[in-house]
Amino acid sequence: MARNASDPLLLTPGPVSVSMSTKLVMLKDRASGGVEFQGDLQFARDYLVSLVGGQGAYTTIPLPGSATYANEAIIATLVPPGGKLLIHSNGVYGDRLIEICAHSGKAHSVIRTPPFVPATTAQFEAAILADPAITHVMVVHCETSTGVLNPLEELADLCKRHKLGLLIDAVASFGAIDISARRLGFQAITISSNKCMQSAPGIGWSVVQKTALENAKGNCPTLVLDLWDQNQHMDRIGGFRFTPPTQVLAAFAQACREHEAEGGAPARLARYQRNWRRLVDGMRQMGFATVVPDEFASPIVATFHNPAHPAFDFQKLFEGMEARGFIIFPGRLALADTFRIGCMGDVTEADMAEAMGAVAETMAEMGVVGVGHTDLAAG
Repeated sequence: MARNASDPLLLTPGPVSVSMSTKLVMLKDRASGGVEFQGDLQFARDYLVSLVGGQGAYTTIPLPGSATYANEAIIATLVPPGGKLLIHSNGVYGDRLIEICAHSGKAHSVIRTPPFVPATTAQFEAAILADPAITHVMVVHCETSTGVLNPLEELADLCKRHKLGLLIDAVASFGAIDISARRLGFQAITISSNKCMQSAPGIGWSVVQKTALENAKGNCPTLVLDLWDQNQHMDRIGGFRFTPPTQVLAAFAQACREHEAEGGAPARLARYQRNWRRLVDGMRQMGFATVVPDEFASPIVATFHNPAHPAFDFQKLFEGMEARGFIIFPGRLALADTFRIGCMGDVTEADMAEAMGAVAETMAEMGVVGVGHTDLAAG
């Protein structure tokens, strides 16, 4: 049965397709001081802490806006005046952390690696030893501009050894890939309300170590991004300091319940891995080449080279997929002549198989030679 093109499935790095039950809770108006809203807020805060095993030692703080707001907030709040942040970048979202620091005047230094290559522990240690002013390190866990997964455990051990605060952009990985507060000892991670948590965009979440947060009182130079102030207000009255996105918060609480019912992060990861395997195998069978080596690839999003065939045109592929009820995404943010297909959201392996059929049909319409032909390979 053909998918409804007027309500397409989002196979993108985010936002993602969400369940109908999550969409439906947004139809009801809610008062920000109401018992239902406060219950949803507390449930979501507690649930996110529980997912990292941080009960008692960590707190969850939401801010209206995208997850970039959360990233800027943890940098502004936790990196003190006179502190310095070491940032690793191998893609667009690492570069965005650099941009945040540049705009805010936050002292920082950078380790840059190619788009599909994680940094090594030796590279981090060399940068730390070369600059005693560094107080914090920040890394993007899953770099969705390519799909590469940057490792955390050895970096966490390094930060502990040098007594540095570890900040993690877990925007695209949280909810599927295990992140343990006890194992990593991070000061903060940031989370999107959509992506692997499969809710509507509009809230950037931070899970922050309580001791680091208490030590950060007075650090933040802005009112709206001050996580210390937002947290103490939320703990005291059970609500946001300023008008909250009530419908988005209700949707997120519902998405958390569905995440729990699915079996938590392990079950969600297993589903995404099945999606990724079906996607990558199907695309390779049609001659497409992946950008990221499998050993560094996340099951969140896959990036493919444009084929060298003269009849191929990404815009035509996009339009053909859209007409068949699927939305994909260009990859030119990180690498020229690439595109991305996401594996997360309310998506199953059967959906991915249907999407592969849509790719094959669209390629045939373009006049690109079919499955298995070498002239589909990337140049």
